[in-house]
Formats: sequence, C-alpha cells, structure tokens
Amino acid sequence: MSRRVARGFAWSTGGSAVSVAVLLCYTAVTARLVAPDSFGRYALACTLGSLFGYVAAAGLPTCLLRADRLTRPLVRSALTVGAVTGAGSTAAVQVAALGLGRWADAETVRLVQLLGVQLLLAPLSGTALAVLRRAGQARQAALLETGGQVAGCAAALGLLLAGWTPWGLAAAAPAASLLVLAWTAAGGTLHRLPGGPAVPVRELLGQSGFFAGYGMVQSATNNAPLWCASALFGPAATGWYSRASLATGIPLTALAQGLQRAASPELAEARARDGGTLPARAAQDLLCVTSGVGFLGFGAVAATGPDWLLILLGPGWETAAALLPALALGAACALLCSTGNSLDQIRRAPRASLVTQAAVIAGTAAAIALAALTGSLTVLALATTAPALGHSLQLRRWSRHSVLPAAPLLRAHLMHAALGLGLFAAGRTATLLAPGGSFTQALLSTAAVLTAAVACRPWWRRVPAVRTALGRGAAPSALPSQELVCASPSPAR
Repeated sequence: MSRRVARGFAWSTGGSAVSVAVLLCYTAVTARLVAPDSFGRYALACTLGSLFGYVAAAGLPTCLLRADRLTRPLVRSALTVGAVTGAGSTAAVQVAALGLGRWADAETVRLVQLLGVQLLLAPLSGTALAVLRRAGQARQAALLETGGQVAGCAAALGLLLAGWTPWGLAAAAPAASLLVLAWTAAGGTLHRLPGGPAVPVRELLGQSGFFAGYGMVQSATNNAPLWCASALFGPAATGWYSRASLATGIPLTALAQGLQRAASPELAEARARDGGTLPARAAQDLLCVTSGVGFLGFGAVAATGPDWLLILLGPGWETAAALLPALALGAACALLCSTGNSLDQIRRAPRASLVTQAAVIAGTAAAIALAALTGSLTVLALATTAPALGHSLQLRRWSRHSVLPAAPLLRAHLMHAALGLGLFAAGRTATLLAPGGSFTQALLSTAAVLTAAVACRPWWRRVPAVRTALGRGAAPSALPSQELVCASPSPAR
C-alpha cells in the first residue's frame, strides 16, 4: 500500500512490540501476585464489562477510522456521544452487578463494579486515538497508546504490591485512558482538523450503531468459551484459559490490528474515490499479509509458547501451557475473519458481516456442546477456531460477487498454514530431546524454530505474504495519499 500505510504499520508494529514486552512482564508479575481462581474471576468480569464497553464506545473509533472525511464537527459529535454513552454504561454496569450477586460470588461482583468505572473514560480515549490515526498521526497514536499501557500497568502493579489483590488489576485501563485523554487534549489535534457541516448526534449514532451492535455480538461469541470454562470447570480453569488466551492474543492480535488500523483509513479513502468500489488488489494484499502473520505466528507461538509460558507464569499454570497451541490456532483464524469483516464494513456490506458472524456462532456453539459432552478443556479451546468457517464463507461470497478472487487467497492460506504447522512440529519435536526442565525445553524449541526459519531463507520470497510485502515496499504507491477524508453512505459493491 502507500508509504503512509507503511509508516502507520511500522509505528503500530513498533508500539505493539513494546506493548507486548510490557504486557508479558506485567503478566509474569501478576501471575505471582494473583491466584489462578482470582484471576479467573477477574477475566470473567472483564468479559462482562466488555459487552457494556461496546455500548459505551458506540462504534465510534471504527466509524472514524473508516469514514470518508474527518472534520471538527464530526469529532465533536463523536466525543459528545462517547461521554453520554460512557456515563450511561457505567451506571448500567453498577446496576447489573447488583443483579449478578444472585449467581456470582462477592469477589466477582466487586470486580465487575470496579471495571465498570473504566467505561467513563474508555470511549473518549478510544475516539481520541482513532482521530490521531485517521489524521495520519500514527507515530503519536502509537507512542501515546504504548505510554498509556505502561502507565496503566504500573498503576495496577503498585496497588497489587500494596496489598490490593486482586482489586488493583482494575486500575490498569482507567489509568491508561486518563493519560491518553490528557495528552491528546494538550496536543490540540482537534483544532487542526478541517471544518465542515454540523454532524447531528442522531446521524452519527445511525452510522456507528451497527458497529457497536456487531461488536457486542462478536465479543459475546469470542467470550462464550471462557464463560463456559467458568460454568463447566470452575474459576481456576477460567484463570488457566484466560492466561493462555492472553499469551496467544497479545503477539498475534497486536500485529494484525496494527496492519488493519494503518490500512483501513486509506482503503476507505480509495473506496470513496472509486465510486464505492473496494480496491481489490489492495484488499487482497492486506488479507495475504494478515494470513502470513496469523499462520506463521501460530506456528512460532504454538511451538515455543508452552515452554516460555511456564517460565513466565511459574508453577501451577501447566494446564494453561497445554491449551496454548489450540488457542494460537484459534487466534490465527480469528485474525483472518476479523480482517475480512473489516473489508466488508469498509465496502458497506453489513449483511455480509452478519452472515459471517452467524456461521462463527454456529461453529462455536457446536464446539462448546462437544466440550460439554467430553468434559475436555482442550476441546473448548478449539472452539476459538470457529472463525475459520466464517472466513470460508467470506471467500466464497467475494468470489461469487467478483469482489475479490478467492483462489489466490486460498492458496496463500494453505501455504502459510503448512509453514506454520512445520514450525510447530519442529519446535515441539525438539522438546522431546530435552533432558528435562522448562528452561531447557524453551531454549530447544526456540532454537528449532529459528533453525527452521533460517534453513528456509532461500525460499522466503516464495512465501505469498513475504512476496506481497516486498512487492508493496518496492512498487510505487498504488494508493496515493489524499486530503483527510468520513463516510457518506453508498451501496455495497
């Protein structure tokens, strides 16, 4: 894509790398300060709070990122909506927590109440970061988001070390949001945006309402296995599941989200310039690179992650390490389906997104039912691969309606998946040679993955994702930067 996208992705990736390191260190410390059952209750409270979070955010960041034109009146309306929905959602969480007391223990209820406070600030900080990215200030957005995460983790650790266990965990998100808001307000980005006609709140809610509602359904589907882990296996199993899910989601999701955040604004601009038609080549390349990140990342994480996770978390987390390969595969499938949904939303095809999500829900429900019958936490973790079914429907739909060619993408997926399985096999086979001890096994699995990668170096350019990335970097910009442009409705194509 264009140099602006490349710069945005570079800054997002750099910020993600720092965030991954910070979050892994944070995870290692909190694993020794918070018991698995308490962390399970915290994870469960987070998933419940995330549903209200979609209402609070009202789809505003997504709407701004994928809009055709960004103006001061639009951003002011977005901030107004965010303040109102944030306050209302915070109040709703407090009421819901009281009703939750009939089924949940006191610790879970208190955590839900504490986490609900973050909804006052989260919609505003999310909107501020989206404005920075949409305005082409990827560097400032990445630095600000990373700095907020560091500040939030530091605040939470300070409270945990002071004896506020597990309540201190709830301080991370509000502290991060507060820093983002303060820094954005001081930077004056809003005042440098172009003017434009007033954007009524009702109109903005109409554009962003679908994103909010869809996000709630998607969040509920993604969190269903975690809820079932709590219901079927108890809070300790919920803690194991959530830690393993976090370990896979941090590196893979951070990379793919960075790419999507960098590419979505420019794809929206290109679509507006082309009369509502999604730029097929750019969209295909985005999916190809996401496929490589997802499946090759799956191989590396699944091969080395279980050993390093045991070192990171310490004794008592062996079940979490065993779940990691299945969750890593699920993360790769989710990244592809999520990127496809982003493209469908950019081309204004909400029905396509709903059909995709319905397929994911069906696949998740089937896997959960099987897990309940077998009593297997591993089968429950495999429920996270259901987005593969949704993405297969996306490929079929795009091919049938001449949106994107499915055959090249399918070949790229298969090649990336085969390479990822090869890395996984190399790493796990190497651990069989270890005399014992997690550290020795971690070194062996990591060395095996690196050796396999170096051995394949002469054929790197044949990997579709690598070839696509190099081609985009060497070729002239296919999507030249234009003036800052937010979305006017037009039919899906």
